[in-house]
Amino acid sequence: MRCPYCAADAGRVIDSRPAERGVAVRRRRECARCEQRYSTHERVEQQALGVRKRSGEVEPFERAKVLAGIAKATKNLHIDDAAMGRVAARVEARVRALGKRVVPSQVVGAEVLDGLRMVDDVAYMRFASVYKNFTTPDDFRRELAGLEKRPAPKSRHYP
Repeated sequence: MRCPYCAADAGRVIDSRPAERGVAVRRRRECARCEQRYSTHERVEQQALGVRKRSGEVEPFERAKVLAGIAKATKNLHIDDAAMGRVAARVEARVRALGKRVVPSQVVGAEVLDGLRMVDDVAYMRFASVYKNFTTPDDFRRELAGLEKRPAPKSRHYP
């Protein structure tokens, strides 16, 4: 690690501790040449994840796009930003856990639906109507019937 003060690459780690809820490691360092102290943060490098659209085009996975879809589905509902963030984080984690470099957009959409089901039924129906391309009232009736058959989530707050 190069010193930000003198650009020397000789130094030592004085202290290490978890940061950002265990996602990163904060290291306190001291330069061997100028003896200045500075902090660095170390994170796991995530492999690039692509999403294959229905058209066949592949684009990079963006959590912000997932979050935007969740925000549209929950607009004017009493869903806090933290819950929406947890849904988006869960979607990304589950998609990455598949271990594939490219996943179909349908997989991402299905994960969003699962997450919204845990948060709010209205948000679920809103997202489902776009994701599943509803065109008639019967589409809504079928989805609602399926939603009512499934057991209700244990908690209305997303874990």
